[in-house]
Amino acid sequence: MNIRPMRATDIPQVAALEAAITPTPWSPGLFAEELTLGSHCRILAGKSGEVLGYCVARLLVDEWHLLTLGIAPACRRQGWARRLVQDLLQQATRTESVAILLEVRASNVPARTLYQDMGFTFLYTRKGYYRLASGTEDAILFALPLAKRP
Repeated sequence: MNIRPMRATDIPQVAALEAAITPTPWSPGLFAEELTLGSHCRILAGKSGEVLGYCVARLLVDEWHLLTLGIAPACRRQGWARRLVQDLLQQATRTESVAILLEVRASNVPARTLYQDMGFTFLYTRKGYYRLASGTEDAILFALPLAKRP
C-alpha cells in the first residue's frame, strides 16, 4: 500500500468508501471541488490501486484544516490514518502555516485518541455540529501548533 495524490478518477471510490464509513458522507462533488481548489488530497492505495483510505485538507490563510479522513475497516489499526496525518504534517511544514485544525465527532474515540497521541490539543466543543438522522452530535475541535521558521 502507498499514499499518493488523489486523482479525479479516484473520486467514485473515495466517495463510496466515505459513504460506507461515515453517517453524513461527502458527495463526489465535494471531493472534486477540493481537487479543483488544489487542496491537499491524498489516498491510501492498495496493491491493485483500490482506494483504502483518504485525507483531504485545505490551507486557509495560515492554518491547515483537516476536512475529512477515512480508512477502510479492514485497514484500521495498522497505522495508516497516522501516516496520512503525517503526510499532511509534512505538507504543512513546507508552508507558512501556524497550525493544523480539525473537528471530530465526540463519539469517535479511536480518532480522538489518534489525534491526541499525535500532539493535537483540545480547543473546544461545538454543540450539535454534526446533523444525523437521529438528531445531532457534538464536534470536538483540536489543533496542532506548528513550529515557526526562523
